[in-house]
Amino acid sequence: MPAPATTTAPQTPMAGTPPGEAIQPWGLPPPPPGIGPVSQFADIHDQPQGKFLEGGSFDDAGNFWFVAIGSGWISYLTPEGKLVPGFNCNPPASVGFACEPQGTRWHDGKLYLTSRHLGIMVWDPQTKKLSSLVTTYRNQLFKGPNDLDFDAEGNLYFTDPWGTGAGPDSADQAGAVYQYSTSGVLRRIISTGQFPNGIAVSPDDKTLAVADYAANRMLYYSFLSGPNPACTQCANDPGHQTFSFATSGSFNPGNGGPDGIHYDVHGDLWAALGIGGVIEYDPRGIILGYVPLPNGDAAATNFSFGGPDNQYIYMEGAVTGVVYRFKAPYPGLVGPGGERLPAQK
Repeated sequence: MPAPATTTAPQTPMAGTPPGEAIQPWGLPPPPPGIGPVSQFADIHDQPQGKFLEGGSFDDAGNFWFVAIGSGWISYLTPEGKLVPGFNCNPPASVGFACEPQGTRWHDGKLYLTSRHLGIMVWDPQTKKLSSLVTTYRNQLFKGPNDLDFDAEGNLYFTDPWGTGAGPDSADQAGAVYQYSTSGVLRRIISTGQFPNGIAVSPDDKTLAVADYAANRMLYYSFLSGPNPACTQCANDPGHQTFSFATSGSFNPGNGGPDGIHYDVHGDLWAALGIGGVIEYDPRGIILGYVPLPNGDAAATNFSFGGPDNQYIYMEGAVTGVVYRFKAPYPGLVGPGGERLPAQK
């Protein structure tokens, strides 16, 4: 007998390949929600002050301060994008090592700098004097201080990765993080990490985030600030010298690790990536999105929140000497002059 006739339900066509412009490279997230368009703010590639950009912080007048590693210049861009050379930290050639400035932070009316070869320096805009804060730890040179931040109490933290400065040789390749307390005591509080680079204290003043460039990951160190619901037996260390635990997370896509990092007031963490852009993580360390530098710019080293309402991110094309900006979803935690702004839900 012939097989009985059957009816076949109409099949939903399989989704085809999306248009080319909708395809994202594997592992590279789209831009995060709530950002404004990226625009060019200043192009200083042909100036000595634009030779490999780094650092990034705003003063009380709304000027964007940054450094040029290659020439030793510390300069600023006015709110209109005009370049104003500040000062050069290189010592006389006969002294030896160049300064090679890295990170910048304004605090209590002064500009704090990290230098690969000269430790932590402070520039006073009133006297125009540049002085050294710390240059050694236990009579030994640092390995190459990279970036810095302050907590809510005014303690200074800075990273010291191996391999860029004049310090210990290849027998000691561990990275370190130091605290210079408000009482003037220098302590090594972290002695692990492959290449600790950017550093930032969270809005609730409870977490120290460290960008491990060589491992292409973010490290989160929780200050010992108990007791709390998650750790009823934890002691409270108001000096922020010890941690209750550390977490390795927020591994990034691509072959270029996190460099400079900054929190916004919502608790999201932003990081400049060596692949050429800025990435955003939520307070749990989950990647929310990525903002590439325009025109295929090769490397992003650092950035800063600033501009109207402190809600714009100014990011640096290190190699091309171009500074771009875009509006972020929330204001940055560190405001003009280094003031920590109130956290927002």
